[in-house]
Amino acid sequence: MVRHYRKRGFVIGCEDEATFGLLPIIQRGWAKRGSRPVVTINSKNVCTNVFGARSHRSFVFSFSERKKQRDFVRFAAKFSRRWGKVLLFVDNGPCHHGKIVDRFLRLHAKTFKLAFFPPYSPDLNPQEQCWKPARKKLSNRFLPSLQSAKYHISTEFNKPNFMPKMFKYLSN
Repeated sequence: MVRHYRKRGFVIGCEDEATFGLLPIIQRGWAKRGSRPVVTINSKNVCTNVFGARSHRSFVFSFSERKKQRDFVRFAAKFSRRWGKVLLFVDNGPCHHGKIVDRFLRLHAKTFKLAFFPPYSPDLNPQEQCWKPARKKLSNRFLPSLQSAKYHISTEFNKPNFMPKMFKYLSN
């Protein structure tokens, strides 16, 4: 299936969404022997969602307040303009199914196709690996506001050597 679409000029991509908040991600770290490390935390339970999609060569992301169909369609339109013809692999999340998504797919039937990963198989989605560096960047860090969290996430995603390896079954 992937080769068929690639021959027709489609860019093969994978999409996923993640939630990042101000609550701390505590990880193992270094400290001077005998010291008592202290982690300052922000106890506000606010968060932002990130839609991310990647192809073999590029990564596109967008912040969103919710993970709803409208937000997914807005994001899909954004990278559809950037990539042209797209075959996008997605999980079976609720934002990928519904009337709004169906209408978008009908309007863009020649340039945008959705393919679904099997249920409960996040290990098949290479996009899942893109969230780990951002979570590591936010770990053991005091985040005073959601804007500062978005800043740190954006700087991590915009690094030139950010892209984890794409699985071979999608890059052929």
